[in-house]
Amino acid sequence: MGMASRANRERSRDKAGQWTAAGAARDAHRMREQAQPCPVGNPWVQTTLASNMNNALTALRSALLHSDLADSTDRPEGLEWDAALSMTPGKQGYRPPWPRAPREATAMQIRQIGKLLRQAKVLIISPAAHAAVMAAAATLEPADISTLDRDRDIVVPTGLLVLPESTVVVIRTGSLSDTKALGRQFMTQHQILPTAQYPGVRVTAFMDRDGPVQPSGWRQMFAFWRLRQWRRSGCTR
Repeated sequence: MGMASRANRERSRDKAGQWTAAGAARDAHRMREQAQPCPVGNPWVQTTLASNMNNALTALRSALLHSDLADSTDRPEGLEWDAALSMTPGKQGYRPPWPRAPREATAMQIRQIGKLLRQAKVLIISPAAHAAVMAAAATLEPADISTLDRDRDIVVPTGLLVLPESTVVVIRTGSLSDTKALGRQFMTQHQILPTAQYPGVRVTAFMDRDGPVQPSGWRQMFAFWRLRQWRRSGCTR
């Protein structure tokens, strides 16, 4: 009777719109299941990842071409491009030889995201704890995390933290993103030399489909897929 009563109270609180750990856990697992097939068949995700990869590779290669590296007379042909690849797919945990085209690198990223969604332990955080963590994170400096040890301080090697609400952040390009979940995976960074391998953690941010930040490209793509699904349902008007 006691267990049944607790379950009934939890369902009542869920219906009343109050946050509960049980309700948040159910929503988080459902969100993960719904997200698993999305990256593979979503052209907006594929195009965005490929564009991000191409922009990063182009910027790094341009910077290396204007660095001291370009002045070396005995450097191998294409060293700048290989160095740029080592700082993008290599730092994300992909072994060389790296793909030469951004779309090939994007395919690798999508496979890794799929692996994360399948294998990650789902974690949730309460609204009160989330607010406290956000406030604490705003005060962090690089020196505060310089002693962080991957194997000692991170207890869940592959995890997916689902936030209680979308969090709007400013990304490196200056644009806004609404983050709904954060995934992490232990991996090994690979650099140009075969022996240059370093332990690392890959962090993947997931945006909220219905969040406050919706780029025009996303809205157009979502409208297109809604129309496509509507037509597949047999509607003609």
